[in-house]
Amino acid sequence: SELTVTAAASKSSDFTADFKTEAVTPQAAGKPAGYCKQPNPMTTAVNRTMDCYHMDIKVDVKRNGRLVGTASFTSWHEIHLNLKKVKWSEKITVSKATIVGDARGISTSFHPSCRSGCQVHAGGNLARPFTLGAARTGSADHTFTVSKGHPRSSNTRYEFSFKKPGYSSGEAAYVGSTYRCDDEDRQYGAGCVYPTRMSVEKDWTKLSDMANLPGIGDNIRKVQRAGLKIGYPGSKVPLTRATKAKATENRKEVCGPNVRPKPGDIWWTVDPNDDGTKPSCDEYPFAETTQGGNTYNPPNRAIKWVPLKENRTQGGIIRTFFGRYHILPGDKFYVQAGA
Repeated sequence: SELTVTAAASKSSDFTADFKTEAVTPQAAGKPAGYCKQPNPMTTAVNRTMDCYHMDIKVDVKRNGRLVGTASFTSWHEIHLNLKKVKWSEKITVSKATIVGDARGISTSFHPSCRSGCQVHAGGNLARPFTLGAARTGSADHTFTVSKGHPRSSNTRYEFSFKKPGYSSGEAAYVGSTYRCDDEDRQYGAGCVYPTRMSVEKDWTKLSDMANLPGIGDNIRKVQRAGLKIGYPGSKVPLTRATKAKATENRKEVCGPNVRPKPGDIWWTVDPNDDGTKPSCDEYPFAETTQGGNTYNPPNRAIKWVPLKENRTQGGIIRTFFGRYHILPGDKFYVQAGA
């Protein structure tokens, strides 16, 4: 006599696949009240930290090879990583089980685990064995360990084991989405995100502060109106953060020391007594991205001479964006600079 288990995971929620502002809630029968409530419109912070999915699990009770009962339930997962900490608590709801035939009295234990640098423990009503039947809610409580220069990625493995007197045991195991924790930005500190989730500077419904910089905003919009619409929210060519070495190379290629303003490039009054009005070469796509440098030809890249204070302001905006949302080299993002 034995317990055999089948499980079919539902796809993780991709909140911004179509880059619309409406929040998307997974549609599935029997989901818990208030499950995965999302803001409308969606924000970069939520998209980088929130995940929702469920797993349908069925336990077959067999005696001498013959099916004598089934117990079916759904495990609902709602996860909120933390942009400012490497600890988070995942909410897990085990639905009321549908019991058919001789499937009563199945003792169930929940065992989460994760890889190196990560610890996770079952909490709440899932911390101890329970009998399948009534719905119950618990947690998977995570703690990550990271140090500067050593970001770590992992995912959580969830295991449910089942026992019934007189039967051999069974189990169901599955893994969640990959998350990453880092301590790369001194100002914002350590935190965790889903690295493949897209970000928008400033957000889907808010213009970037760069849009209000006269020269830089104009240069971004000029390129984003061109054929590839590089970096424009929803385009097929998002921006990708580059390594420091690549960013340095990009600057030399496009705005290197031999690049000088041409007649008509200076469109503002240069004040010799004001350092911030000195001419500064601005490039888009940004040097800090793999799309920068000579990766593309005009009109899918452009430079514009702007007051130095504009370039300094832009640098602060980009650094803040990268730090706040833990955007590391290889992460993709868009810039909302207006039409």
